[in-house]
Amino acid sequence: MHKCKRNQQKPIMKNINPTSANQRVAVIDALRGFAILGILFANILSWSGYKFIPSSTYDSLRWHELDSYLSTFLSVFIDTKFYTIFSLLFGVGFYFQFRKYKEDQGPFIKTYKRRLWFLFLFGFIHMIFWSGDILMLYALMGFVFIQFRNLSSDNILKYSLILLMSSLVVDVVLLYVAPGWGVPETHLAKKTYIDMSPEAVTAAFQSGSWVETLKMNWHNVLWRWFDFIPSGRPMKVLGLFLLGFFLAEQNFFTTSALKMKNFWKFFIPGLALTLIGKYAIGGSMGEVPSQWSDIAYKAVEVPGQVLLSLSYVCMISIIFESKFGQAALQGLTDVGRMSFTNYLSHTIFGIIFFYGVGFGYFGAFSLTEIWVIAVIFYVAQIAFSKIWQRTFAFGPLEWIWRCLTYKNMFPIRRKTIAAQKAMRAAQKAA
Repeated sequence: MHKCKRNQQKPIMKNINPTSANQRVAVIDALRGFAILGILFANILSWSGYKFIPSSTYDSLRWHELDSYLSTFLSVFIDTKFYTIFSLLFGVGFYFQFRKYKEDQGPFIKTYKRRLWFLFLFGFIHMIFWSGDILMLYALMGFVFIQFRNLSSDNILKYSLILLMSSLVVDVVLLYVAPGWGVPETHLAKKTYIDMSPEAVTAAFQSGSWVETLKMNWHNVLWRWFDFIPSGRPMKVLGLFLLGFFLAEQNFFTTSALKMKNFWKFFIPGLALTLIGKYAIGGSMGEVPSQWSDIAYKAVEVPGQVLLSLSYVCMISIIFESKFGQAALQGLTDVGRMSFTNYLSHTIFGIIFFYGVGFGYFGAFSLTEIWVIAVIFYVAQIAFSKIWQRTFAFGPLEWIWRCLTYKNMFPIRRKTIAAQKAMRAAQKAA
C-alpha cells in the first residue's frame, strides 16, 4: 500500500510501553462502558434462550405486550449499533497507541501483533463456551487493519466506506449462485436453524450436561461463522476499525462529536434509513438473499447502523463535556476502563444463570424480564468495577493481557504503582 512521506526520520526506539492514564481521552472509557451495556442487552437474548422460544408461544409469556414494544426498540436502536461503537473504539485505541511510535514503527508493530495473538487466544477460549464471541474476529481483522496504518486520512476513510458496503457485492453473487441458501422456510423462533428445531436447541442448553451444552454451542459457532458470509461482518468490522482510526486522527471525539448539530446530522438520517430498511423494505442482515429487496435492505441498513451509532457517540460526548455529565456517566466510565473483563463476565453470568449446567433458567423469561435482569447485572458490574478500581489500576483480565503483551509483570495495585512513581521521582531529583 502507498505510504505517506511523514515517516522519513526514524529515531531509535528503546522501549515500547502501554498507554498511560494521562494519555487517554477520558470520554473513550465512557463510550466503552456504554457499548458494553448495549452489547449486554443484545447478547443476553442468546444466553437466556429467548431467541429460541417458539414464536407460537410468545403470547403466553408474562409481559408479552410490553415485549413487543421492547423488541421494536431493540431492533431499531440497539441491534448492531453497539458492536459498531465497540469496533470503532478498537480502531481508536490502536490510533492512540500508534501515534506515539509512528516514526519508528517496527518494535511497536511487533508488540501489537503479540497483543493480537493473545486476543485471539482469549477469543478462542471464550468461543468454546459461547458462540457469540467477537474477540477472535477482532484479532483476525486486527492483523489486516494494521496494514492500513500508513495510508493518508482520505484513503483510510475511502477504504473504510468500501469495506462497510462490500457485503453487497457478495450478496449479488449469492443471489445468483445460491439464493436463499440456509434460510429456513418458516421462522419458528427469533433464531431458527435449518438443521435443528428451536426445541432441540433449548433442550441441549437445559440438559445440565456440559457435553451436550458444548456440543450445541459448537453447532451454533459453525452457523455463526457461516452467517458472516451474508452479513459481511468481517469486512464491516475491518471498515469500522478504519473509521475509528480516521475519526481519532481527526480529533472527532474532542471536537466534532461535541457539537449538537452533528448529533442531529447523524441521528435523523440514521433513524430514517433504519426505519425505511426495517418497515418499508424488510430483510435480515445475516441471511443469504433470495430476492433483490434483501440486498436493498442491507444497502440502507448498514449506513443507518453507522450513522445512528455515531449519533450515540455524539450524545455521550456532549453529556461528558460537563462536570455534571462526567459524574452522571461515571458508572459507564468505570465499566469502560475494565471493558475486557466486563465483556467476558457477561458470558460467565449468562452460563451460570441461564444454562442447565447452572441455575437452569434457559428459555424461562420474557424479554421484559430478561432486560430487567440485564439492568440489575450491569448495575452490579458498575459496583464491582468501582470497588475494584479503588485498589487496582487495571481490571484483572486487562492486567493479564497487558503483562502478556509487554512480557513484563506490571504492578496492579495502585499503592505499589504510586510508590514506584515516587521512588523514580526521588531518584531523578537526587
